[in-house]
Amino acid sequence: MGTEILKSIQRPTMLVDLQKARRNIAVMKAKADVNQVNLRPHFKTHQSTRIGELFREVGVKTITVSSVKMAEYFVQAGWQDVLIAFPLNWREMDIINRLAKKCTLAVLVDNASSMKFLSQNVQQPLGVWVKIDTGLHRMGIWWEAEEEILSLVTAIQNVPVLEYRGILTHAGHTYQTSSAGEAREYARTSRQAMLTVKSHLIEHGCQAGLVSIGDTPGCRLMNDFAGVDEICPGNFVFFDLEQWHLGACSEEEIAIALACPVVSKNTVRHELVLYGGAIHFAKETLNIDGCPVYGLMSEFEDGTFGNIRADCKLIKTTQEHGVLWVPEKIFNQYQIGDVVLMAPVHSCLMVQAMGEYVDIQSGEHISTMVQQIPIRR
Repeated sequence: MGTEILKSIQRPTMLVDLQKARRNIAVMKAKADVNQVNLRPHFKTHQSTRIGELFREVGVKTITVSSVKMAEYFVQAGWQDVLIAFPLNWREMDIINRLAKKCTLAVLVDNASSMKFLSQNVQQPLGVWVKIDTGLHRMGIWWEAEEEILSLVTAIQNVPVLEYRGILTHAGHTYQTSSAGEAREYARTSRQAMLTVKSHLIEHGCQAGLVSIGDTPGCRLMNDFAGVDEICPGNFVFFDLEQWHLGACSEEEIAIALACPVVSKNTVRHELVLYGGAIHFAKETLNIDGCPVYGLMSEFEDGTFGNIRADCKLIKTTQEHGVLWVPEKIFNQYQIGDVVLMAPVHSCLMVQAMGEYVDIQSGEHISTMVQQIPIRR
């Protein structure tokens, strides 16, 4: 089937291997079960109710999303325990209240202003997590700011309609490391920081709640989850070149690729010009041998994409164009009109850019919430 699908490609097409995705989900769920932690996967990676069903198959009942709009999309599909892992957006409070009538909903806060706003505007029972910064420095209260954390947790517990859930962190700084060992250590120290916060709350007679952590490198590479109640990784469903380069996955586990038609060739520079650019891959890069790349070629074998060619680099993207440098031997194997399979640097961003999958095994077209969001002009 994979060969027939490639023959039908006319324009950049996002391919998924659902069999690989199923295996990736099963591995993470088994790890959570062995460590007796709840798996609350982040659905911002795949953004698809169809792929969400793969998680139901292994017994997942709780999910994480990155926006109120995404929460609406998955609640409509029957998910009933949803965490919006994004700073509370005051301007969507009316939607949050409506959504809280339909499901067990939770939000994040990390400052007194948002907590005050929430207490004055919440109309339905609502779960609240306190976001802790353990090193990413994007949002959250720094884990050593003991009094600020204690004050915020106390404020939540003093509002009857709010249900304090616990403390949550995303150790996304593991993505910025240079090796699996370093990423594992970052994850370990992040976990320890969260346990320190929990201990401080207990020492001051405050309900500590649950401890939630959740980046894919950390959850994949770390084995000690003692003291953790919940993990919220997302990228593991597909993985990508970031995870592969870091050592958090093997090339065989990457479950997503972009099929790009070859539209031109430059024999002097050994470059294939692809129909596949910034609006398909996004603009995130990975440093390979000192060169920033937007993607790497993935070889087609056994009916799917597999072996990563680190010597075949997408070195430049403009809006629609992608420039793929390849060794001379590879260059001569491709002609204008052929299709090249490319592994993305960041699968989450490509999903957002493309909005639809084709399963390389079955040919099934799989929609995402991206297709359902109207474009405002």
